[in-house]
Amino acid sequence: MYKYLYNNQIHFASGFQEARKQSGHALPEGINPISHFIVRIWQWDENEKDYSIEVFDAPGHQLFQEYDDALDCFKVQAIHYPEEAAEEIKLELVQYHRGKVTTYYSKILFPPVLAREA
Repeated sequence: MYKYLYNNQIHFASGFQEARKQSGHALPEGINPISHFIVRIWQWDENEKDYSIEVFDAPGHQLFQEYDDALDCFKVQAIHYPEEAAEEIKLELVQYHRGKVTTYYSKILFPPVLAREA
């Protein structure tokens, strides 16, 4: 079961495409529904002991047609998102192509307070 955070509440769906429909996140104009890139943010799920709750609230689940645009977003999020975060998160850059998700980059980010304590 796929879990996602939307409007600060955890919801369930069979996958991220169903979650997009449930949350009203239509594909932006110009995005190919068969092949596109996604910058994803995941929160830790204490029950599953894994980063398995995808953040659909901004700036989570950003879609791009071009790899370079997605990579730029990933790099910006890696630098700036930890400043806003209250807990560690996982940041991913993936490609969705014909139903298959391929991960290009994945990084665990720590808020500045946690980073200083480590």
